[in-house]
Amino acid sequence: MKYLKKVAEDESGVILMASTMGIFILLSIFAFYLARFSSIESRTGGYHTLDIKARSLAMTGIEHGIQSYRSSRSTSLISENFNNGTYTVSFDNQSDELGVSLSKTHYLMLESTGTIDDVERNMRLLLSSLPEAFCFALYAENVAGQVYSKPGGSIIGDMFFNGTVQTGSAASNGVTYIGGGTGGVILNPHPAFPDLNTSQYESLLSSAASAPGAYNNFALSFDGNNDYVKINNSSDINTGSHHTQKTIEAWFKVNDKSITNRKQTIYEQGGTVRGLNIYIHGGKLYVGGWNEPGGESNWQGTWLSTNNIQNGTWHHVALTLNGGNSKSNNAFKGYLDGQEFGSGQGSKLWNHPGDISIGRNKDTKFHSGDYNSYRYFGGYIDEMRLWNITRTQAQISAFKDTILDGNETGLTAYYNFQENSGNRANDAQTQSNNDGTKYGATWTAGPVLSKMSNSSFVNKTVNLSSYTDKKLLAKSDLLISNTTFNGPGYIVSDGNITINSNSIINGGIFIVCSGNLYISNSQIGRDYDSPTVVYVEGVANYDNVSSYGIIIAKGSSLMLNNTALYGAVLNYSQSLILTGNSDVIGSVVSKYSVDIQGASASITRGNIPEFSGYLIGLDPFIIPGSLLEF
Repeated sequence: MKYLKKVAEDESGVILMASTMGIFILLSIFAFYLARFSSIESRTGGYHTLDIKARSLAMTGIEHGIQSYRSSRSTSLISENFNNGTYTVSFDNQSDELGVSLSKTHYLMLESTGTIDDVERNMRLLLSSLPEAFCFALYAENVAGQVYSKPGGSIIGDMFFNGTVQTGSAASNGVTYIGGGTGGVILNPHPAFPDLNTSQYESLLSSAASAPGAYNNFALSFDGNNDYVKINNSSDINTGSHHTQKTIEAWFKVNDKSITNRKQTIYEQGGTVRGLNIYIHGGKLYVGGWNEPGGESNWQGTWLSTNNIQNGTWHHVALTLNGGNSKSNNAFKGYLDGQEFGSGQGSKLWNHPGDISIGRNKDTKFHSGDYNSYRYFGGYIDEMRLWNITRTQAQISAFKDTILDGNETGLTAYYNFQENSGNRANDAQTQSNNDGTKYGATWTAGPVLSKMSNSSFVNKTVNLSSYTDKKLLAKSDLLISNTTFNGPGYIVSDGNITINSNSIINGGIFIVCSGNLYISNSQIGRDYDSPTVVYVEGVANYDNVSSYGIIIAKGSSLMLNNTALYGAVLNYSQSLILTGNSDVIGSVVSKYSVDIQGASASITRGNIPEFSGYLIGLDPFIIPGSLLEF
């Protein structure tokens, strides 16, 4: 019995232990799942917090993108680290986030992505590059209560007129909105007339008003017998130990190019052993260079020539040298009127003292051999420029018509002959002083170079990149006739501007005028991607013109006659007239009524250039309801 009792007690202990272990295992399993649930909930809460932060980052990017575009019209990628994350802002002026094309060329999508760890949020909105008023084909904010009557033509697209619209004068295809009166759908409140920031335009006009007046250019006349300018030896020009790069430029007009009994020397430096020269002989223009000693480069000489010169005509000549210790091909080149006419072997020049002369030679080497007696030039010379760098053809061509400031990189001597009296040929460059002495030569009128006068451009091609800050500033009236201007840049006149005779003003150019603007039979702007901006404070008349861009008219009247404008008009003039076969495809925003006179004239709601990178003084407009998160 005692044994059985003992066995029973032992079995009860085992059962109790087993039960306890089971409960422990169950509790452990429950604790495991509870801990796992707590971990998942914690992770979910953490992701939710990061999601909120990523969304805030994306919104910050949206705000940054709007401000960046508003201030600079830049569409460059923006990427910023902020609050332990990154936001990236991009612009697309072609399509939205789904690749669907935007409805207008002046619309663009602004997309922002906020990223923290592996959590990402995306937002986008659509911008119009111009204010809300430009959403209409015609917007006219005249004094309320006025009556609009359209004698001819048509308005295609929604229009707004702040007053009564007579029957037959409403939009031909679109909704006519009015601010009061009758003849349309009341729109209250209506969009505000755009605010224009004119600070840039006023600054440009102020610069033009203070620009130098008409440039009265002088030159020197050489009689071919004993006239010349002598320049002393200089380490800048010839006596330094090594001269690896050189450019010599001049304007010249020869009296008789066919002379064969002498070489007519325009410029020479050095002597018969080492040197450079420019001269005319037997109807040809020559440029030459040499460095003879065998212990140096053994360059026996290269002479390049062209016969494309005319008597009594101003021409521009340049030679360039880009040489090393030994001879190399294409190191020596010649240019006439900005175009290369030959290249050949060359090397650097060692120290080459001797004569430096304009209008004659002393000791020099011609294509026919050494020459040790004087030979003089008969004609005119101006704008003599000596450089210790190798100028490119593009630089030579772009700046040959330009007045130099004197502090250009590599310029070592500059003789513009503007003294017009005395016997000194002043070195107008600012780094050193290499004045010359004039013997016999007389002062005379120099060539009329387009970038010297800044008042008349006829039968030319002008690159605004060659002007300081890309700005052509005219203090007086400006004439552009049968001339092409290439941008980007600015054409600014503190007076009237006349553009005619098949002139072409290419894209990226601002035309700013304090007086009256007259444009006829010309092309202004190239396409929607290369528009122009025209700002005029006086009368503006367009006659038979094709134009891409925006016209900002601040004067008393604007008239378009037989003109096609692809873009926009911002009109402050009390008189805005469309006549003949004139069409504005884009938008007209006017402070006053528009007089559409021609039966074929029209205003059509259409595309407007986006003006990316253009500071036009107008704020962009956020398309309502376009903010989207995805």
